[in-house]
Amino acid sequence: MPDSQQIRWPYSWPSVAVGIRRLTVSSIIRAVAFVARCSGAATCAYVAADAAGLPHAVWAAISALIVSQERLDDTTTSLTGRIAGTIIGACIAVVISVAAARLATGVALQMAVAVAVCATIARERPRLRVCMWTAPIVLLTTEPGVPISIEAAYRASEVILGALIGGAFHWAAEVLVHRLARA
Repeated sequence: MPDSQQIRWPYSWPSVAVGIRRLTVSSIIRAVAFVARCSGAATCAYVAADAAGLPHAVWAAISALIVSQERLDDTTTSLTGRIAGTIIGACIAVVISVAAARLATGVALQMAVAVAVCATIARERPRLRVCMWTAPIVLLTTEPGVPISIEAAYRASEVILGALIGGAFHWAAEVLVHRLARA
C-alpha cells in the first residue's frame, strides 16, 4: 500500500493504551460508585427512618433508590418532583379520606377518586407523577385509630427523608468520582 493511501492514526500506541486504561479505570470507578451509592442510600435511609420512629421505613429505602438517576442533574430534578408530588399526593389522600368519611365510602372508591385527581395533575406535570402512588399508599397503610393526617405525615416524611438521603449520596458519589478521576 503506498504511503499516500495508508491510514494515519493521530495517536501513538502508548497514548492509546493509556487512554484505554483510563477509560477502563473511569468506567470501573463509576460502576463501583453507582453500586455503593444505591446500596448505601437505601440502607442509610432505612436506618434513619427506623431511628426516627417512622412506622414504614421501607418507603424511605425505596424512595432513596427511586430518586437516584444516572446523572446528578437528573437526580436533582427527580428529587424536587418527588418531594412536591409526595406532598400533593398525601394532601389529596387526606382530603378524599375526610370527604369520604362523611359519605361512608370504602377505601377502594377513595383510592379511585384520589388516583383520578392525581392522574389529572400528573398528566399536566409529569414530574409530579409520584402523587399517583402516594395517595393510595397513604390510604392503604392507614392504621385503625390513627388519624389519616398523621398517617399522611408519616408516609410523606418517610418518602422525603429517603429522597433527600438518595440525593445526598449521589452528590457525594459524584464528588468522590471526580476526585478519583483526577488522581
